[in-house]
Amino acid sequence: MKQKLILSLFAAAALSATAQSQGYKDGIEYYKAGQYDNAKTILNNTLNNAETNKSLALYYLGQVALSQDDKQAAKDYFEKGVAADPNCGYNYVGLGAIDLLNGQTSQANDNFKKAQGLAKKDNELTVAIARAYYNADPVKYTKELNNYLDKARKASKYQEPAIYILEGDMLADNQEWGNAASKYEMAITYEQDNPEGYVKFANTYFNVNKDFAIGKLEELYNRAPNSALATRELAEKYYQGNHWRKAADLYGKYIQNPNHFPEDKARYSVLLYWGNNYDDSKRVAKEILAKDPSNFLMQRMVFLNEAALENNEAAVAAAEAFINNNPNGRFSSNDFVTYSDVLAKLGNDVESVAQYEKAVSIDPDNTELLSGLSAIYTKAGAKEPKFYGKAADTYALYLSKLDDHKSSDLYDASRRYLNAAATCAPEDSVLRQEYAQKGLEYIDKTIASAQPNPTLYQFKARLYIAGNNNHVNQEAVDTYYQMIDLLDQDPANKDPKNPQNKLKLYKEAAQFIYAYYGTVLKDKEKTAEAGKVFKEYEDLLNEAAAQ
Repeated sequence: MKQKLILSLFAAAALSATAQSQGYKDGIEYYKAGQYDNAKTILNNTLNNAETNKSLALYYLGQVALSQDDKQAAKDYFEKGVAADPNCGYNYVGLGAIDLLNGQTSQANDNFKKAQGLAKKDNELTVAIARAYYNADPVKYTKELNNYLDKARKASKYQEPAIYILEGDMLADNQEWGNAASKYEMAITYEQDNPEGYVKFANTYFNVNKDFAIGKLEELYNRAPNSALATRELAEKYYQGNHWRKAADLYGKYIQNPNHFPEDKARYSVLLYWGNNYDDSKRVAKEILAKDPSNFLMQRMVFLNEAALENNEAAVAAAEAFINNNPNGRFSSNDFVTYSDVLAKLGNDVESVAQYEKAVSIDPDNTELLSGLSAIYTKAGAKEPKFYGKAADTYALYLSKLDDHKSSDLYDASRRYLNAAATCAPEDSVLRQEYAQKGLEYIDKTIASAQPNPTLYQFKARLYIAGNNNHVNQEAVDTYYQMIDLLDQDPANKDPKNPQNKLKLYKEAAQFIYAYYGTVLKDKEKTAEAGKVFKEYEDLLNEAAAQ
């Protein structure tokens, strides 16, 4: 999933902050793109800047308030906008929009007339009036909506991009995504620097053709590299399209813009991590934590980066702080899997089990996690054999959730049950037998589904022995004879000159057969015969070793 990132963290250092920022205009672009909270943040931050058109900024703040159903706040903004510049017609459009929402159509008409009187050739303002009617009630005001749109069409000779943006929004509201995208593309055709058209087109078209949508945003960015919206939207689409390097490079530039948002820097840290640039990801995360020590995501990123860098002691400390500082945190399964891995690398196999169990508790149906937990139990079993049983049962649960089983899956299950049965304490003979029986069921399924393989019979015999308190029995002997019959089908298996010989399998079978006749049946004749066979294989193994 991860890809190598060769990041230039300070690619934008040659550009000054002033050159990168569009000031309040970034806020307007965010509003037009439908990102109202972002618009509000930037407009408020830049409202008193010398270069800000305060009346226009207040109009868009009023529109943000309207989008949030706060008519009183909207009215206050529009009235302040009129006071700041009585000749700015847009604030009268805003006041008229409130009148329509209040059912005061006559007052609305008066405000719209004032607005048009102040901006007779502003076709975008005319479309803003049409949008006010659409937002108020597109059915009730169908006539007025169409009249203002027709007026803008005629006055602009059908070249006002705002017309097509509104038409696209209307189609999008009806979920006519293809037609909406066509309208947004028309807006771009008539104004190639129209951020709203590019962004809305890309958002509408992204799920249809990611690369084409990204291409449109690249066009916008190339035309407006200082636009916070253009840079952020392209970086986001790179991120969503799994173009990790491009996303990280662009985020690195974007966060130099004064109009970036705090969460964007956090996203940058995440992107650096997924691109394997762990040192820089950790550095950015720590910069954010210096100002916001409780930032949950950045605490996570410090821990994950320490783990990725194999600073295992530091990773454990970061993990403990991350978990302890956030008792109600929304931890992911990956958090605990990573913590488990770090503990295992430090040799704390038993402690790593508890963390992996937490990961599975978060996502109990995740087959990959169940398989991983079984492996963790198996590793911990070397120190505490009780975990072998958990490893086997967890693997069986894993298999139960798969639609299809491969022969290798069934074989792995039998091996885990063999470990569990073979390591049971003597007083747990019932549990030992249960484990052995489950293992036998899996090995029989494996034999039935796989190509003939002597090793499968070897494991079946061992399961019989494990289930019999680690003592050889008739079933094990019979199975070893089956294995020998299969081995004998190829003379090369017994040839000491063959590097791939199977003499160790022959010897194991002969050894247990010899023990069975000698200690269980106590048949002297068969014991002597089995002893000769065992000695024969031992001699052949010595000969093979001398080759």
